Amino acid sequence: MTRVSSALLKRRLDIAEIIRKKGEVKVEELSYMLKVSTVTIRQDLTYLEQQGYLKRFFGGAIYLSSEVSSNKASALGANDLPQIDDSCDIDLVKNCLSYINDGDTIFLSHGRLTRKLIPYLHSKKSLTLIMNDINNAQLANEFTDSNIILVGGLLLESNILQTDIIGVILQNYPVTHFIIELIAINSDNNLIIEDIEQINAYQQVAKKASHLIGILPQRIVYNDQHCIGKLKNIDVLILSKPAVTEYHQQLLDSNFKQLFANKFSVTYQNALEA
Repeated sequence: MTRVSSALLKRRLDIAEIIRKKGEVKVEELSYMLKVSTVTIRQDLTYLEQQGYLKRFFGGAIYLSSEVSSNKASALGANDLPQIDDSCDIDLVKNCLSYINDGDTIFLSHGRLTRKLIPYLHSKKSLTLIMNDINNAQLANEFTDSNIILVGGLLLESNILQTDIIGVILQNYPVTHFIIELIAINSDNNLIIEDIEQINAYQQVAKKASHLIGILPQRIVYNDQHCIGKLKNIDVLILSKPAVTEYHQQLLDSNFKQLFANKFSVTYQNALEA
């Protein structure tokens, strides 16, 4: 698969950021701002729509907000659903970049946020990326120069999988950072994920990884049994502002300290791991 040029990648990232901030933008406006033709902009918008970053409409594009899934809606009732503000998504994933160095081996959990992180990894060199989603692996193959490993196989140049198992992968590729998208931290300080099918794999990774980075956006409901480990094992936790109200005191009581905060997120560090 041919990788995009750095100029093309930067422009597409810029477009995604512009639309996220403005909410809606016209093709002609993007063409003027980025000094490229409207034909080029339309091609970029088509690609970004395919990747789930935005929604095309005639003459422009609109920011694609997260939608509440039908199973969550039925669990709470349509009238009880709070509005989810996902404008902090890009900020959350960008905060991960400062903890990643050239040459690191990163295990990326599945999830909408970790997918949004992938294009920004182009700034890091000689990474090894381990993941369990072939669509994310193909995206990483296009956007980065990383060595890409799939749980279940190695993504070769022809996108054919060379079969393997997670234990062997972790033995041969020591993980420096496990970036895990969480949906909750329960009252017993257990780390909760959304997909029960990933629990066994993520528990293995959490035990082997040198560092754990948790990303916690605003969520609505969760299953308390989908636990992959304890809060004390997390090195860095990046919370969306809506999640801070719920977890701030719990984190302080668990020996975490607040590193920094901005408009969209707050980053905490485990004082015992500092």
